[in-house]
Amino acid sequence: MKKLLTLVVLLSLIAACGGSSSDTTAGDTTPAAATTEAAPDTAPATTQAMTDTTGGEASENPRIVISGMSFSGPSTVSVGDTIEIVNMDEVPHTWTAEDGPFDVSVGPGQTATYTFEEAGEFPYFCKLHPSMTGTITVEG
Repeated sequence: MKKLLTLVVLLSLIAACGGSSSDTTAGDTTPAAATTEAAPDTAPATTQAMTDTTGGEASENPRIVISGMSFSGPSTVSVGDTIEIVNMDEVPHTWTAEDGPFDVSVGPGQTATYTFEEAGEFPYFCKLHPSMTGTITVEG
């Protein structure tokens, strides 16, 4: 039921907000995170890492959900896990490690993914809203 409610909310936000694009910085050596706009199941993914999390079956990946200008989700994952970052707010956000491997931008109503390749404890924040913080531990 919770997954269905999440799906309904995501679809409502997408219909109300429309899409946006994300920018990347030249020379950035951090692994790229894929960002997808909600699309029907028939929309082709443009990269192997892109995932449509709004159509079809619910995803089994761990999720960081951004809602109400705050992060929620797992505090511990494993090396090799792909985590989804779901922005349910009406403004863009980032999911950025303070001194770590990820810096993911995710627009309103969008979902991005990141696969952990190293163990450690990673405090994170939103570059656009620095009061939004959290910590994730990646176990090897």
